[in-house]
Amino acid sequence: MDRVGKGCYQSHEKVKIFLKLFLIISIFIIISTNITIGCKIATAQTGSSRIVIEASSKVVLSGDNIHERLPMASTTKIVTAIVAIEHCDIEQVVTIPKEAEGVEGSSIYLKAGEKLKLIDLLYGLMLRSGNDSAVAIALHVGKSMDNFVQMMNDYAAGLGLNDTHFTNPHGLHDDDHYTSAYDLAIMTARAYENECFKQIVSCKRHDTQAIEETEQRIFYNKNKMLSIYEGGNGVKTGFTKRAGRCLVSAAERDGMQLICVVLNRADMWGESMSLMDNVFAKYTTIKFAESGKPIFTLPSGIRIAADTDVSYPIYKSADISLSYEFICEENIQLPLSAGSKAGVMNVYGDNQLIFSTDLYTMDNISSDEQLDYLRHYVGDWQVEYDGKTKQIFGIVRDGVPS
Repeated sequence: MDRVGKGCYQSHEKVKIFLKLFLIISIFIIISTNITIGCKIATAQTGSSRIVIEASSKVVLSGDNIHERLPMASTTKIVTAIVAIEHCDIEQVVTIPKEAEGVEGSSIYLKAGEKLKLIDLLYGLMLRSGNDSAVAIALHVGKSMDNFVQMMNDYAAGLGLNDTHFTNPHGLHDDDHYTSAYDLAIMTARAYENECFKQIVSCKRHDTQAIEETEQRIFYNKNKMLSIYEGGNGVKTGFTKRAGRCLVSAAERDGMQLICVVLNRADMWGESMSLMDNVFAKYTTIKFAESGKPIFTLPSGIRIAADTDVSYPIYKSADISLSYEFICEENIQLPLSAGSKAGVMNVYGDNQLIFSTDLYTMDNISSDEQLDYLRHYVGDWQVEYDGKTKQIFGIVRDGVPS
């Protein structure tokens, strides 16, 4: 081989070696990059959880990882809404602060200086998931963001919840902003006791009121459960890259109100429907008390009632023996005015305590004789569920009512 040929051959071999090295290095870089990206994704991803509870009793009927602390995205706004409703006149006119204009993420496109009623901002919050609406509400109700966030944390703490912490009213990601499926379900069930909240989250469309220079807006609800699921009556969607797809949904059938929470579940719609379908198929509820109606009436004519509706879920196929004991409030001072606490009722299913509730007198108690009837009352009453009539028997322990 002449020198020229040998030189070309050597050059060709060098090129081949270079290309092989380049290919190996490229493959290494690609693999390393994918591993790095995969690690970042694994780090960014959170766990997932799901739960279904019955709203009145707060009893857990289905769930996985229900106490795991997770980000919850815009489902945060459930607490923003109920805190605002419970602390302010919803008919108040709110002047939109500059801090609310141009907030990142979902928006109802508020402009500083506009005027909207608080109720309209609440609809914008819950139907359209307006982050700007969340800021406007928080600053109006709390007077400062820090104070409003503290009100949100107080709401959770007041329910005895330990796996929730808020840092903002909208749910944009913050490492210290989290809840659990259980906590979020309980907070939502508590909010469902408020008729205004329930009306807002079950609404498919809301037209705002035009005020001065502020034009009317029309809000359509993003929550598809209101349209695609039988009995669907709430609640709130949520999504961030860190939180994943989140949904708090609710539905009522045959008097049973369910609250369902799924956090970081890809098919949040289908999974929520499946979870609630299974619960509706297996359970029914017994309504033990209805707000404003007496549970029992003493021989003296004094009526005793709970101050809220009281329901409890049981298996449809169950044939349980129901009983109760009434424990009269200690150290009652006469006269006892209507609305005063009379005592506690414990309800048992097959001799196992299933729930307790406070009872109140609907009438004034002014005499020792009336009070004596209360202290020693044992009477039976009937409830109906799943087409059956069930007798609830009063318990007498050692010949003396509890």
